[in-house]
Amino acid sequence: MTKVVALLLAGTLAIATAAAQKPIPVILDTDIGDDIDDALALGLALQSPELNVLAINTVLQNGDRRADLTYKILELYGRTEIPIGVGAEQTLLGKPSTAVVRQTELLPADYHMPAEKRHNGIQLLVTTCLHSPEKVTLLAYGPLTNLALALRAEPRIMQHIERIVLMNGVFFRGGLEYNTYRDPEASQIVYNSGLPVSTVGLDVTLKCQLSLEHLKQMEDSKYENVRFLRKLIGIWQGGDPARRPILHDPLSVLVTIQPGLVEFVQGTVEVETKGQPGVSYGLTAFKAGATGNVRVAREVQAGNAVDLFMTRVGAPPRPK
Repeated sequence: MTKVVALLLAGTLAIATAAAQKPIPVILDTDIGDDIDDALALGLALQSPELNVLAINTVLQNGDRRADLTYKILELYGRTEIPIGVGAEQTLLGKPSTAVVRQTELLPADYHMPAEKRHNGIQLLVTTCLHSPEKVTLLAYGPLTNLALALRAEPRIMQHIERIVLMNGVFFRGGLEYNTYRDPEASQIVYNSGLPVSTVGLDVTLKCQLSLEHLKQMEDSKYENVRFLRKLIGIWQGGDPARRPILHDPLSVLVTIQPGLVEFVQGTVEVETKGQPGVSYGLTAFKAGATGNVRVAREVQAGNAVDLFMTRVGAPPRPK
């Protein structure tokens, strides 16, 4: 091999390595403020150098207050340059919600994010996709109302989306999952969009749970960002100190940065939109097939997933 050829090969390898390490541009879509796992997923995403968070959208009722909580977390991580959008306040069919956005109780009553930093969520999703120099990954761990509305409003964004990663559905046992049955019509639109979709369902995420020792580590942390998340967990616990968070939404972030943590199966997903509420309405049906556009998680390395989560979330805010 000549010296010139060797240099060319070395340069090619260097470029390939740099490309492989280039952060993934993502838009986060979250119903933060209900269950605790949304805030934990946001902290994990901000602490993951594999991700370049371009924007964050809230979804469903009390969007303004959800946005305030999101901004407070961004302040603690030194990331207030990330734009926040207030997305759809209702599902596609306008179904009322009984969810209680309790975690905003940790914010002072007069705490609000700067008005100039607040955006229309659907517009933010569309413009961020269209203006990104690279294809964007949509990382959604709430009801899929915003994604469905954006795909309908501006189909051109499909050409600018690399893939969609979800916490959504139940696939290898019976039952309903909140993000799906909250807006089944939106989930059906996203799963049948033709875009590549990777999803972790409730049957897999239930295996990833923090221990009381993990909670003690967060409580004793010297870092304000970690202690704030622990206080949010305390509100979510509702007076039951033995209640332990399950990493439903954080697992969707984890598989975005390390897909090898789960075993995926290729196929298609159909969502029941005509069934009986509370029984079959919102059920997800998976059909394996090599030509399908959906990858469904079937198994997870739960211990490794929890360890990686704690390593990232238990650390001080990382530099931008």
